[in-house]
Amino acid sequence: MTDVRENSRLGHLFRSSPFSRDRACWLDGHVLRWRSGVESGALNLSEVASVQLILPPAGQGTARCILRTAEGAWHRFSDDYWFGWNRVERHRWGTREHRRGSFLGLVAALARRARKANAAVALTCGPGRGRPFAPEELDRMRGFAGEPHGPPPEQGEDGKPSAA
Repeated sequence: MTDVRENSRLGHLFRSSPFSRDRACWLDGHVLRWRSGVESGALNLSEVASVQLILPPAGQGTARCILRTAEGAWHRFSDDYWFGWNRVERHRWGTREHRRGSFLGLVAALARRARKANAAVALTCGPGRGRPFAPEELDRMRGFAGEPHGPPPEQGEDGKPSAA
């Protein structure tokens, strides 16, 4: 059964191969929830010890996120969506789509909330040990810069930009 929050702004749907099930993950406060077929689960973000993001250039590979808990368990998800053989997707069977927008949105929010729930969480970008990253970097990649696009144009008394 699909949870309405799977399709929310902080939800992400992916499928790692054309033969696997749809997998969905979404944030519900400080809890990461997921569904794979009829199975589902949840992870409190205060239990997360590290968030590793592997982000190749767009169109050159699969972006992945790996969460590790203090107990050693790990959870991973990617930006890949392979179309399957169901009635709706059959005409695109075997083709892959990168869903980088929803992936980056989820990872940025997840990193922010994990850092808030556990100040000791390690946020790294890249394979291996990687480099530290800030969630704000992901916002810039998605086109949501926090700062305005330069100073507003000077306006004359009539409200139109001045020709100065």
